[in-house]
Formats: sequence, C-alpha cells, structure tokens
Amino acid sequence: MTDAPFPLTFRPIEVGTLRLDHRIVVPPHGGGNGNLLGSAAEFEQHCALWLAKVRGGVQWVGGGPNFVANPLPPGFEPTGVGAHGPGFFRDPQYPQRIGEFARRVHDAGGVLSVQMVLQGGMPIGPSATFSGYADHRIAHALDTDEIAWLVREYAESAAIAVAAGVDAIEIHANHDDVVQWFLSPATNRRTDAYGGNFANRRRFLSEIVEAIRSTVATPFTFGLRLNLDEMIEGGYAIDGCQQLVEAFTADGLVDYFSFDVGGNWDAPSYIPIPWYDDAQWAALCGQAKQATHLPVVYAGRVRTVAQAEAVLAAGHADLVAMARATMADPDLVNKARGLDPLPQRPCIGLNECIHRKQVEGLRYACGVSTSFAREAELAGRPPRTRTPLDVLVVGGGPAGSELAAQCAEQGHRVRLWERSGTIGGAINIARLARGNRTYGDWVAWQADRLARLGVDVRLGRAAAADDVAAAGADLVAICTGASPRIPPIPGVDQPHVFTAAAALRLTAALTVANLSGQESNSAEHVTTSSGSGSGSGTGGGGGPGGGGGLGLGRHVVVIAEDDGPAPLSVSDHLAGLGHRVTLIHQSAAPSPLVGKYSNGGMFARLIDGGVELLAMTRVVGIDGPKLELASSYGTRRSTLEGVDSVVLCAGSIPDDTLYRQLKGRVPRLHVLGDAFAPRRMVFATRQASALAETLR
Repeated sequence: MTDAPFPLTFRPIEVGTLRLDHRIVVPPHGGGNGNLLGSAAEFEQHCALWLAKVRGGVQWVGGGPNFVANPLPPGFEPTGVGAHGPGFFRDPQYPQRIGEFARRVHDAGGVLSVQMVLQGGMPIGPSATFSGYADHRIAHALDTDEIAWLVREYAESAAIAVAAGVDAIEIHANHDDVVQWFLSPATNRRTDAYGGNFANRRRFLSEIVEAIRSTVATPFTFGLRLNLDEMIEGGYAIDGCQQLVEAFTADGLVDYFSFDVGGNWDAPSYIPIPWYDDAQWAALCGQAKQATHLPVVYAGRVRTVAQAEAVLAAGHADLVAMARATMADPDLVNKARGLDPLPQRPCIGLNECIHRKQVEGLRYACGVSTSFAREAELAGRPPRTRTPLDVLVVGGGPAGSELAAQCAEQGHRVRLWERSGTIGGAINIARLARGNRTYGDWVAWQADRLARLGVDVRLGRAAAADDVAAAGADLVAICTGASPRIPPIPGVDQPHVFTAAAALRLTAALTVANLSGQESNSAEHVTTSSGSGSGSGTGGGGGPGGGGGLGLGRHVVVIAEDDGPAPLSVSDHLAGLGHRVTLIHQSAAPSPLVGKYSNGGMFARLIDGGVELLAMTRVVGIDGPKLELASSYGTRRSTLEGVDSVVLCAGSIPDDTLYRQLKGRVPRLHVLGDAFAPRRMVFATRQASALAETLR
C-alpha cells in the first residue's frame, strides 16, 4: 500500500467532529434503487449501495437525501423530481432505520452524514414564482407562521438523526431547494423580514442553523451545501456565494461548506455532462474558499483521484466529492491507494443512470457498471462457475464485450469475434463527436479488461453462419449491433446526404488530414454506409461551397428521427467545426429521451454555437440544395434552400441476420444489445449481465 502518487488526497483532515484519513467524499445522492424507509429488501439495497463505497475505501459518505416534512394542506399532492410530502424524519421507522444504517457504516470504517432536503416549488417557496425555464408550476408563498414551523421542523428532525447515531448534518441549500429559493434574489420576491436585502434573504437559513445548534445536544459535524453560482438570470453569482460564506463563517455555527454549481435543469445542471470539462468549476470553488477558514468540499464532475489531487494541489478545496465516479467504481479509493490492483472503471458521463428513471420510469442503472444499484441483489453469489462453458461472442460492442468479460470473470472459456479493428461497436462512432470524448476511456478500459481476463479476442474476424456453427461453442451470443436507418425521403440517395456515422468519420479523417498538411476529397455518402453505420465507400460531393474545409460544405442540415442524444451531439460537433447547422426534428423537442438533467447544457451550447432548431418539422423531399419541409402536425409546407449537405440521425435497424441464420444450428443461441433492439448503452450492458448471471 502506498499513498505516494496522491499525497494531498491521502492527507488526514478534521472536519468538525470527523477525523478523516483522506480527502475523497461521496456526497449525498439518490438513484440506488433502495429506500431508507421502504421494504426490508429496499432498505438492504439502500445500505448495500453505500457500504460498497465504504468497503471500497471511501470514509465519509453522504447517504441518500433525507426529506424534511412539507407543510401541506390535506389532500395536496406534491409532484415533480424530489417532491415529498410527509418527509422522512417523522416516520416511525426512521430512528431505527437511520440508526441501523449508521451502525453498518461505522462498522465498515466510515462516517455518515444526513443531508436535509426540501425541494422548492413542491409546492412551497418564499414567493409565488418558479425558479427556471423547465418547470412553470407556481409555488405557494410561505407565511411567517409556516416559516417558523419549518425552522422548528428542521431542528427537531436533525436532533432525531443525530440521536440515532448520524455523524454529520448538512443543509441542502442548493439544487432548487426551498432554502436556496430564500437565498436567491431570483426566487425571493418578499418585502418582509425574509426578503429584500442580503441579511433578510439569508434569515431563513440562519434561523435553521441556529435552531439546530441549540436543539441538538450531542456533538456532531454541521455543514451547508451552497451554490457557487446559480447561473440563471437574476440569481446570485460567486460574489453572492462568498458573501454567504463570510456571513455563516462569522456566525461560528457550521463546520464546513460544500459547493457545486448551476441549477437542477439549467446550463449546467448539478449533474454536468461531458460537454463540460472535468472539474470545470474548481477554480470558482477556490474563490469561495477564500471567504472562509473552514474546510471546503468541491463537487462538480470529478472522475478520478488524479483529478481530485489536482483540485487539492491548486488550493481550490480541502476535500473533493465524487458521486457518479463511485457509481461506476465504488472501489476507486482502494485502487488509488494500491490496495486493489485493478484499474478504475471510468464514469463516462452518459447520465443514463438518471435519464432512464426520470424519462422512462425504469430502475436506476449504469451503462458501464452493471453492479451499480444491484449491490444487495448480487451479494453472496458465487464469483466462479462450477460448470465452465465454451462461449463464443460475435460482436465486440457494449453488449458483446461486456458479456465476454463477465463470462470470463466467472471462469468460462470465451472467444470474441469482432469484424472491425477494435472493440467498442457504436461507441467508437459516438466518441468521434467532440462532446463524447470520454467514451474512449471506456473503450480502452474494456479492451484492457478483456486482455487481463484472457478472452480470445479476434479482431478483423467476420462471422459467417457456417463458421460460427463449426466453432463448436456451447453457447453463442450474437451481438452484431445495428445499421443506420435511412428514412424514406425522396432524394435521400443523393451524394450530399450522409449518415451521422459517415459524417463523424469524414470529419475525423479530414481533420487528421488537415492537421498533417494533407488533402483529402473522399467522403462517405449515405448509399455506401453499411453494417455498423460507419460507411465503406467513397462517395462524391461534400456539397457546394466548401465550408470548414471538412467536406460537408458550409450549411449542414441534421435530420433528427432519433430519441437519443445523437442529433444533439452531431449538431454540436458540426457547429464546433465551423459549419452552419440547422437541426430539424419532427418531435416537439429534439432527443426526448435525454432528460432535463442533461439537455439544458446541451441546448445552451447548440444555441450559443449558432445551431438553428426547427421543431415539429419533417423533411419530405431533398432536391440538391433545396429541402421540402412539412409540419409534423398540421398542413403547413415550406422550403429550405442553400443546403450544402444533409446528415441523417434517424436511429438504427437491428443487424440480426446472423442470429436468424443460426437458429436451430447451435445448441444455445442468444441475441442481445442493438442486434435485438437499439436502445441506450445501459440496455446492452444490462442484457449482457443478465445472460451472464444465468451461467454461473
């Protein structure tokens, strides 16, 4: 064991009553399919999620959000993300459940904090308004009696948690919380003692802090989670945050501050996408840190311990919070310390973990870690099989490579045939877009994983049905991905029409050529693309007018018939290369399966990058530089002229031909991933894991 590579990260620190041996914190977060107050099984899953992080080396964990009671009239039903009526603390089960949770964390060597949350606008707030651009439900303006009731409720609730054995209390004063709504001039329009000037806007939180300190007799650590910059018109920025920090430091009642940035669903949200840089707002945290001598925690897209070390080295924070990174790999601290020899599984920022829950109503899951949110379910299962099989996997995308890896980990003999020169499948195409640069981290990690496990990977190996049948495998899995869907638009076969994959490959190839001082006139055109959607021929064109020097011409139209993020990512990528981009989507909003934790930041960069969005519009004809348009709803027709090239983001069609050819010819045959039905990456890796589980 050595902490040498990260001396600052593994330097001990005291935070209030906490004595910590390192500086990595897992902040409070939901999304683990557990429930502190749910059934016995849900409680076990809740504990298992957090205990995995403690056993993986993290000492201070935040647990899930603990909701404060909402003072609602009988019959009113709060709705929206984070809405909760009765709260947690008054539930008869709460003292026993939170106490048992804390005991298990302590026994594993960790410490536990409780973050007190009351979501703003659900339905209460300081004023009858709303906080942003994605939710227009008007809040009930709290009167002074309700404010006094809430102050008492916070104090008594905190006392219940500390008495049960919790080590720290944190007030959630950001992320659209009622407390933040009082602090922010954007949402606090009051003219009484709780609004107007700075002192009045902070009065509600000040009274909560004072009440908790005077009510809770047992020593505990007390912190505030604040917003560095609301990044919304009329809100407060870093100077307002510094003013809050100075005031609460002077009061002498709190022990630490925790910071992140943005709003729930703004640009950025508090779950920032890879379109932003890692640790992008750490320097902003450093400015807030200048206003206090107390320990400061930075949260905001830190993916590795090396990045955390850099934040600490720059003096921007005293501790670094990592949430999604520990979902992807709860063992990352032990790995950084050398206690676990395996490399860290990278979080690549898909945000599928929350989108599938928020948008589709499915269970939480992670695209790169199939054990996340299943910790209790997987506990106690034998790691190795007693009956090894000879497994042949055809296709090395997310489904195929994950199946191959998990089967090998269980002790099966595994062969993987991939017709291209690398594993990764469609991820290798997606990562060519500038916003998806982190996807390559997963491809590299997965390739290394397969090599370490001894999987017999044959790259450049096409798979004919006779070859697969002759391979003699006990089990064959067809993971051959999908081909781009070409919408039935008249004129779609013209040389200036490209699939999204072809456009991304073309721009990548020509960028490399330009950087090396070479010239290239080759282009991949829609009629030559096949298989993985990458294209295999060299079409002509590239459109009139040149533009960007990248073969697509100046004005590029992206046709979106895809509910996923591809239309947004491709449009952003092309705009970043200097093209004038028009994104035409026949749905009410582009990429409807991208939830509002991500799309605010994506829309912001598209708009600032000059991308024009045409909503509820269909392309019904392509005639050279002219497109015929029709409304998705109604009868309006129009034309768009001066188009140099067209890029199709129209989804994919399963490539299941090999599967159908092999039915009845091999003893155990499966089809999964996009070859079954194209969906999010998490669908593919979860299918792979589910199949592997049946083979233990």
